[in-house]
Amino acid sequence: MKAAQLKKKREQRTERGNWPTILATLVLLAIFCGLFYFIYNRRAGNGDFEGRIVDRWAGYDESSEGARPYFRLRVESDDGKQFVVSVDANVYESARVGMRIKSRSGQVVLIEPSREKPDK
Repeated sequence: MKAAQLKKKREQRTERGNWPTILATLVLLAIFCGLFYFIYNRRAGNGDFEGRIVDRWAGYDESSEGARPYFRLRVESDDGKQFVVSVDANVYESARVGMRIKSRSGQVVLIEPSREKPDK
């Protein structure tokens, strides 16, 4: 009786083929690719941008190899969205809250706010 049930299940599996396994593998592969894409884009998120600096801070990342500093600027774009940008020490030292900042192809430009009063 048991042998007959095992034989029947084996025949059912061979009739279905490997499609469920292949489909599950493809779904898992798509999930991993999606996760990799979003994680990579988040880390490489310092692409082209433009806006006004609203905050700046520095700190230290610690690891087993020691501590190293990091420098961040919070930037508000013209449409009101805010995002955090990682910058090097030179840009951080020159940056002030209220300044405009642009980045094109990895080249960061800081623009001093104009001191002139607008014409009425």
